[in-house]
Amino acid sequence: MNDQEQQKMFAVLEQQKQHQQQVDGVLKIVLPIVAFLLAMICANFNMLSTLGTIVMMTVAFWMVGIRRKVLWHWATIVIVYCLADNLYSYQGQFNLDAFSRQCGTTLVFLWILGIGRPYIDRWLMKSDQAPTNK
Repeated sequence: MNDQEQQKMFAVLEQQKQHQQQVDGVLKIVLPIVAFLLAMICANFNMLSTLGTIVMMTVAFWMVGIRRKVLWHWATIVIVYCLADNLYSYQGQFNLDAFSRQCGTTLVFLWILGIGRPYIDRWLMKSDQAPTNK
């Protein structure tokens, strides 16, 4: 690889890094809002469950979407949290409807975010490289 090709490669990598930082900036605003709205829909019917779900969703979305941590680990953490929250909210009894609502909603959005993030980055790179027709 000659010096010119190497410089071109570094320029493309720098551009990709800038695009990823732009997406991170948008997600830092959007993800807490999405976590709040989803928690209002799917949390169990007490205040501690709602607050815990907001915090857990925000942290999980942040780690998977922005920090790009392992999706399986955070899916496991979400399942454990939902199980503990379900048992706490219903005084030690397992409520399948509440568990499936809370865990299912959170996992679906976590998977969408974790799987979709690379596609968002590629889409932004392609849209920036596309020629404009005037």
